[in-house]
Amino acid sequence: MAYQPSGNLSRPARRVPLSSPDLTEIERGYVMAAIESGWISGTGPYLSEFERRMGERIDRKHVVATANGTLALELVLRVLGIGRGDEVIVPAFTFAAPASSVLAVGASVVLADISGSSWTIDPDRVAEVITPRTRAIIAVDVMGHPADYDALAKFGVPVIEDAAEAHGAEYKGRPCGSLGIASIFSFHANKAIATGEGGCAATGSDELAAQMRVVAHHGMTPDRPYVHEVVGRNFRMTNLTAAVGLGQLDRWDELLAGRRRVGDEYGKHLHATGCGARPVASWAQYAPWLHAITVDDRDAILPLIRQRGIDARPVWPTLSSQPIFGSPKHCPVAERVAATALWLPTSSVMTSEDVAYVADAVIEALAVEGLG
Repeated sequence: MAYQPSGNLSRPARRVPLSSPDLTEIERGYVMAAIESGWISGTGPYLSEFERRMGERIDRKHVVATANGTLALELVLRVLGIGRGDEVIVPAFTFAAPASSVLAVGASVVLADISGSSWTIDPDRVAEVITPRTRAIIAVDVMGHPADYDALAKFGVPVIEDAAEAHGAEYKGRPCGSLGIASIFSFHANKAIATGEGGCAATGSDELAAQMRVVAHHGMTPDRPYVHEVVGRNFRMTNLTAAVGLGQLDRWDELLAGRRRVGDEYGKHLHATGCGARPVASWAQYAPWLHAITVDDRDAILPLIRQRGIDARPVWPTLSSQPIFGSPKHCPVAERVAATALWLPTSSVMTSEDVAYVADAVIEALAVEGLG
């Protein structure tokens, strides 16, 4: 049923959050069983089962569950031996976690602009900034769209796939999370597969996986508890978090289909408005995370949309504009996207009426500003 507009932008008719977790009795059942088992910390059978099933889903031999996606990135960087004096190339347009993780291990962040056709790191711009000190490229599958991994592989340095937002996306028929020397996911509450917090690192390498497990477990090996062979920390996911994750893995196809439906409905409602759609490259299977549109006068229409109780938000500012990640750098494509794109509420629990309500608010805001 389509929402019937009230014509009054100043009075919220309802509240629509940016994202809402989709949890059912399935997840509740796993969590209660985990509680009753007594295994609630960073070890337990739900953890190992979650890792096994996640590996099957993304076609990776090894998965190491972590407390969050940011720690998963740091874990991969540490086991690759990246540290002081090294450089890691990161896209200029993404959430801060990839760049922050590079700084956390003592390495330097080198930013590369993104491609206008995918909003992911542009291999041509990588070629301009790569140096003999480059130890890795972090390729972010921005908002559920894979980076161009074949093009990035040609540089001959390790590529780390940040698939934090890309559950269910594909690159040339390969699942996101299966690409690069290692990959990571986030299971934050706003992700398609959500455990509240939580993440994982994945790889096909036996050696890297073994090293990750040691570092993530305080530097101890399973056969020598309390003997610390390397410097490690506690990167682990809890057994309770993994229990929620198992319920979400049971419902993977359902949850992703729900977000695709929301994205498709936004596209139909807003097709005639002139709002820019998030670009999708021909070689990509995009998996909606948060539905994004672009509007030249974004900052004028956002307050009007939010007056309707809708938690629409501007996308991230560029990393190149933030002093913590180095001197300001001109990245024109990233700057254009950061200045014009906004997120609309997206989650599998949204009804078609919810989507119509948000789309109507966008259309009315555009009309008020003379953009529709």
